[in-house]
Amino acid sequence: MNPQRRHVLAQAGIALAAATPLWAQASTDTPVRLVVPFAPGGPGDFTGRLAALHLAKTLGQPVIVENKPGANGNIGAQQVVDAPADGGSILLNTVGMQAINPLLYPQLRYSPGRDLVTLGIASVVPNVLVVHPDKLGVNTVAELVALARRQPGRLTYATFGGGSSSHLYGAMFLRAAGIEAVPVPYKGSAPASADVMAGNVDFLFDSLTTSVGLIQGRKLKGLAVTAGERLPLVPDVPTMQQAGLPAVDLKFWLSLQVHARTPAPVLARLRQALYQAMLQPEYQAALTARGAEALVIEPARVHQQVLADAAQWLALGQSIGIRPV
Repeated sequence: MNPQRRHVLAQAGIALAAATPLWAQASTDTPVRLVVPFAPGGPGDFTGRLAALHLAKTLGQPVIVENKPGANGNIGAQQVVDAPADGGSILLNTVGMQAINPLLYPQLRYSPGRDLVTLGIASVVPNVLVVHPDKLGVNTVAELVALARRQPGRLTYATFGGGSSSHLYGAMFLRAAGIEAVPVPYKGSAPASADVMAGNVDFLFDSLTTSVGLIQGRKLKGLAVTAGERLPLVPDVPTMQQAGLPAVDLKFWLSLQVHARTPAPVLARLRQALYQAMLQPEYQAALTARGAEALVIEPARVHQQVLADAAQWLALGQSIGIRPV
């Protein structure tokens, strides 16, 4: 071989090795870290672990889940942003973290839209409007709205804090129905739903993944789901559109994201691996079994879809006056 050509090829090999992320150079036993910024047990943890299981198969590399709860997801997100931008750290993000956290925490050191890029939407988690089975004496959304109009400002609804899905869906519901109710903040789904079951608060928009057993056990009554069609786990519960309030239709999704400076070849590999994982019938069946839904979007379009959805949620948060905590 020509000595000059050999030198050029050698230099190119050195440059390629330098540009290749360290985790991609390592053996396929090198784990990828998937940071779930919530405590174990909730819909975020379930989605993260399901995605990790199937992503590991299509990626051919271990994917290890790390729970890093705190500050409405910001602690875990900051860890991924601070990690090397090599694809070795993946964040489970939510539309609330993407769109609403910047309103709640204006002093964040990272910007979701600037510092993170989407691999795929791992799940869509419908919420369900629930009430006590007997206390209010209502069986439909229309009856709840009529009751609220007869008692303006008297009803209460539970939230998981400002900017949570329960708060945002509740605010959408009040605006679409033209009624008033008083928000009551809780630290999570369990205490909120417990107080609805106890009759201490009147209604709640809860994740179907956590409330489906209570509905099936008749401890809560589901009035409507925030989904495009009725769901197999609660077939008797209509959608918000069927209940007459099509405006309450924004999707609450959970996505997987990596640092925005992740090299393009690594980003493409991760996106394709997640895309193939989400196409698997076992993946989609596992979501359905927990009351969640799949939203499989082609890798080239998924980040723009996330930004478009986040803009809608941001507009909602601004319209209902979300303020810094």
